[in-house]
Amino acid sequence: MKNIIVYLYVLLSSFGIANSGYVLAQQEQSCLFKNPLCFYSTDILSYLQILYKNSRYDDMLPFLYSPSELKKIGKTTALKQIEKMNFGYEMKRVGIKEEIKGQRWKLTYQRILLGTSETFTIVCSNKHDTTRLLMNSTQRKLVFYPKRP
Repeated sequence: MKNIIVYLYVLLSSFGIANSGYVLAQQEQSCLFKNPLCFYSTDILSYLQILYKNSRYDDMLPFLYSPSELKKIGKTTALKQIEKMNFGYEMKRVGIKEEIKGQRWKLTYQRILLGTSETFTIVCSNKHDTTRLLMNSTQRKLVFYPKRP
């Protein structure tokens, strides 16, 4: 009788653990792409850094350039600009502020570039199911083409 109780306890507890894992997996999936914090379990710049390191420049286009901007400069030019970007530094998100609920966020990052620590802020927004960085060419240069100290 004692063995049956132990067996039932183990069975029910393992079901509870498996069930909680299923619930956590559902929560993670429901979080995907809702905001910059829920971007494949990371944030948008860290995700772009991973894409860049894997030379997936085409996949980076929708996050960096709006359709109208792409039409203006052309896909080839945009891809060449992405190839020249500098993602060879350690980066950590240190703050987030939601400016417009569920639509627009201000993210603050800290990066270490050749031993020098600096902080920068980006604004991103959800546009047609894509989290897009909202930056002009000057802001893009500061973030993706940093001056070496």
